[in-house]
Amino acid sequence: MFILQTLPACDPEDQFGDTVGKVASFSLHAGVAAKAHERAKLERLCRYISRPAVSEKRLSLTLNGNIRYQLKTPYRDGTTHVIFEPLDFIARLRPWCPGRAST
Repeated sequence: MFILQTLPACDPEDQFGDTVGKVASFSLHAGVAAKAHERAKLERLCRYISRPAVSEKRLSLTLNGNIRYQLKTPYRDGTTHVIFEPLDFIARLRPWCPGRAST
C-alpha cells in the first residue's frame, strides 16, 4: 500500500535536510516532492515508487532451468548477466517484496 500525503509548507532552503538513507550498499534519496498542481511530476514519482524490484524484461530461463538476469550496466569486470538457481533467486528477491513476513 502506498500513501501520498501533502507536506506542510516549510523554508525552501531547508526543505529536505539529510534525506538520503544508506543500508548495505543501497541508497534511497527521499528528497523528492511534488506540489498538488504538478500533475506530471506527481505521476512520474508514483510510477517510480511503484515499479517492480526487478525488470521482467531482463529475466530469462537457461536451458538447465536456472534464472539469468541481464544487468542494466555491466560490472567493471565485464559481467553482463548473473545466473541463479531458482531457490537462490527467490531467497535474494524476498527482501524486496512488500508485505513479506519477517522471519
